[in-house]
Amino acid sequence: MKHLKLIALLFLIVSCSNSDDSKQQNNPPEDTSIFYKGMDLSFQSELEDYNINYKDENGVPVELLDFVSENGTNLIRLKLWHTPQDGENSLEDVKAYAQRIKTKQMDFLLDFHYSDFWADPGTQTPPLAWQNMTSEEVRVAIYDYTKDVVTQLKNQNTLPDIIQIGNETDSGFLWNYGKVWDDFSNNWSNYALLVNEAIKAIKDVDTDGSIKIMLHHSSVENAIYFFNELEPFNVDFDIIGLSYYPQFQIKNLTLVQTKMNELATTFEKEILMVEVAYPFTLAWDDNYTNYIGSNDQILAEFPATPQGQKAYFEWLVNAIQSIPNKRGIGFCYWAPDWVAFTGNENTSTSGSSWENQCLFDFNHIALPVFDVYKHN
Repeated sequence: MKHLKLIALLFLIVSCSNSDDSKQQNNPPEDTSIFYKGMDLSFQSELEDYNINYKDENGVPVELLDFVSENGTNLIRLKLWHTPQDGENSLEDVKAYAQRIKTKQMDFLLDFHYSDFWADPGTQTPPLAWQNMTSEEVRVAIYDYTKDVVTQLKNQNTLPDIIQIGNETDSGFLWNYGKVWDDFSNNWSNYALLVNEAIKAIKDVDTDGSIKIMLHHSSVENAIYFFNELEPFNVDFDIIGLSYYPQFQIKNLTLVQTKMNELATTFEKEILMVEVAYPFTLAWDDNYTNYIGSNDQILAEFPATPQGQKAYFEWLVNAIQSIPNKRGIGFCYWAPDWVAFTGNENTSTSGSSWENQCLFDFNHIALPVFDVYKHN
C-alpha cells in the first residue's frame, strides 16, 4: 500500500510539473519594449530665463519637466551645437538638462548637429573650427569631438539612450566633406566614413552597447532613396529617424503609412518619428510670423483646433504602432514648449513662430493632446 501511495505522489508531482511547463509554453514572455512618447525640449535652457508660466489643463501653474514626465512623456530630445555664438544648445546646456531628464527617469535622445548653428537639408555648415581642415583631419575631429561629448555625459551618469548622427541629413552633413547632393552625389563613401567615425567614437565609450544609433531624414516619402544609397557602406545603425510636417510633405496619409512600412521592412530598422507637430489654431499670439497660418498647409482630415490636434496624434500613434514587426518605436514632438514670449534683441526671435503648434494654448494651458501621451 505504501508503494502505491508513493507512486501516486510521484505521478502528481510530474503532472503538476508538466502543467507548469505547458503554461509557460503557452504564455510568451511579456513585451518589455518601450513606445516612445517624446518631446524636443531644446528651447528650455533659453525659455526658462523668461519665467514662462506653463499650466495644467485646470490652469494651475506647473514646472514643465515635472508636468510632462508625470503625463506620459518618456523621452526628451536635446540638440547640440559645437560652438554656438549665442551660447545656446552648448554642451554645458545639454549636460545640465540631461541631469534633470535622468532624474525624472525619462530616456534621453542626443541630437548632434555637427555645426555651430542649425543644420538641416539646406544648411550643413561645419563648425568654424573645422572649416579649413583636410578630409582626413575632419575624420579625426568628428571622432575626437563625439568621443569627448559622450565621455562627459557618461562621467556624469547621463549617457544618452539614443544618439542621432547629424540633423536631417538628407544632403549629408559637414559640407562639403560629407555632402551627398548636387555635384557631390557620388560622395556617399566620404559621408559614410564620417558617420562611421562618429559611431566608432560612441561605441568606444559605450562599451556595454546600451546606446542606439539613429540616422535622421527630413522626408517620409523620400527617405527610401537616402537609405538605399547608404546601404552598400554597411553603416552600423539601429533607428531610422524621420520628420513629418504636413505643410512641407505629402498629405496622403495612406501613403505616409505605406512609406513608413516600406522603410521598416526594406532595411529592417526601427522607425522613430523624431520630429512631428500639428497646430491647434491658425491664429497668432504675437507679432512674429508663424510657420503655419492657413488651411492649405494642414491635413483636411484634422482641423486646426485643440480636438483636431489631438485626433491627428491619435492617428499618428496608431500608424506608428501598425508598422510591421513592431518596428515603430514612437514619436517626438518638436518644440511643444515654444510659446509666445517677450524676449530681447539677443534672443532668437523675440517671440515665437511656433506658438500655434505648441502643446499649450495661448494662455499656456495644457491642451487635450496630452491625453495621447497619458493613454498610449
